Amino acid sequence: MAVARPPPSPPRIEVRPATRSPRLNLLRTGRRTDDQRSWWGLLYLLPALGLVLPFKFVPLVSGFVDSLWHLVDVGGAGQFVGFGNYARMVGDPEVVAAFANVGRVVLTLPVWVVSPLLVAFLIHQRTPGWRLFRAVYFLPYMIAPVIVGSIFREILGTSGPLNILLRSVGLGWFAQAWLGGINTALLAVVGVSLWSFFGLGVITYLAGLASLDESVLEAAALDGAGFWRTLLSIVLPMLRPVVSYWAVLCLGGMFIWMFPLLFSLTQGGPGYATMLPEYLVYLTAFQFNDRGYATAIGIVLFAVVSLASFWIVREMYASSVARERA
Repeated sequence: MAVARPPPSPPRIEVRPATRSPRLNLLRTGRRTDDQRSWWGLLYLLPALGLVLPFKFVPLVSGFVDSLWHLVDVGGAGQFVGFGNYARMVGDPEVVAAFANVGRVVLTLPVWVVSPLLVAFLIHQRTPGWRLFRAVYFLPYMIAPVIVGSIFREILGTSGPLNILLRSVGLGWFAQAWLGGINTALLAVVGVSLWSFFGLGVITYLAGLASLDESVLEAAALDGAGFWRTLLSIVLPMLRPVVSYWAVLCLGGMFIWMFPLLFSLTQGGPGYATMLPEYLVYLTAFQFNDRGYATAIGIVLFAVVSLASFWIVREMYASSVARERA
């Protein structure tokens, strides 16, 4: 008689706790690290934001609001004119002349950018007397712009030392009222500004040159590259971020840093020959007491400088990224 066998027991299934893949753990750990870095970055930005918001952003917004009003008396009630101040600027000959003059000044930007680079490269190459030249070129930047303007007002005067020197060497026909001529006043102001601002550019380029790999320059010298070939083909491409940075500084100086020199040299004259927007804002606000209109001019000036600086910075980073990818 056959004995019935018990039915087979079902297979035992061992349930193990789910484990995360190493890749998933790595991704989550990396995401957590990135979040921590973002929070630390925001924490480091707080002091800067604490200065920018109350001293930059709030005055900018307040200035834009003031530009929509016709304000004459300080503390008095004004008249809301909307964008009337901005429309008024289009037909104002002083505003048109001021922005036209600053456009002429911007045309000299290549001189502001290139000339300090040449001097800085000569000093970096240890040209004889380079220590003396490094100190001499930086000294003008250490002098207050008002003092610089007062000195050059005497030098460039009709009977000043420059005209006396020109007459003494037989170039009396070239002597003239440099600050009183319509065709020469703006160039004279630009020349004085460049002289005053020049030393900072030399120091900026020297700092950039100090970061270059000397072996590259030595290899260029061994290959027979001369001064201009080394400067144009090697130094200039490697210093492109520094050049762009200095161009932004010079552009800002042309728009908003020439007030002390204008005040001490020409005060916007003769006529509108040296009138620049920043000086026009001062005259409109504090001499003509039209603060709303002056604020509108300042807002437009701020917008122009911001757009120009943004374009230069964008091109700087675009060229840096393209060079890294290459």
